[in-house]
Amino acid sequence: MIFLDENKIKEDYDRFMSLIEEDPRSENLKRMYEDLDQELSEAPAAAVQHHHNAFPGGYLDHVLRVYDISVEMTKTFHAFEGELNFTPQELQFATLHHDLGKLGEPNEPYYVEQDSDWHRKTLGQNYKYNNTIQYMSVTDRAHYMLQQYDVKITKNEWLGIHLSDGMYDESNKSYLKNNMYPYPMKTNIPYIVHVSDYLAMVIEKAKGKF
Repeated sequence: MIFLDENKIKEDYDRFMSLIEEDPRSENLKRMYEDLDQELSEAPAAAVQHHHNAFPGGYLDHVLRVYDISVEMTKTFHAFEGELNFTPQELQFATLHHDLGKLGEPNEPYYVEQDSDWHRKTLGQNYKYNNTIQYMSVTDRAHYMLQQYDVKITKNEWLGIHLSDGMYDESNKSYLKNNMYPYPMKTNIPYIVHVSDYLAMVIEKAKGKF
């Protein structure tokens, strides 16, 4: 398993929390992340090596990369006359929280270390899903956790988080396949978040962070 340097994890943690401080809902968000403190610091972004960032600190490394890419993607989108029908704050919130469900719940991590040597060596499973926690999709748990801490989100933020996996998530097709007719998407934020997420995963794999 790859391990990030402790200083890199702390640097990512501090940067993430400084971005949270910028949000007008920071009081409730900080309360949530205080309860998820260990999960936030240690969580991987995936369970299996051939996916992406399946190592301690991988979650923070990933969501910050998605955010950084999304800022650049927005500039490119605008330069080619794409409509920016969302705010920078909405984009920041959606990218930083699109994978929130992967942190699980307080004292109930979404991922736990794989205790089977066979699964580790043969399948590359550094982690496994925690079967003591109620199953929810990653995005559904993200919405649930935000609701639990009374973090009110905009429609754009909801869509940015909910559709972050694009067409890879079967349940998103009713939103995205009908984009042109008869129910056109009223915001472009899901496309920016999804493409940024996908590019981050490609970069992480190419860098050997899987």
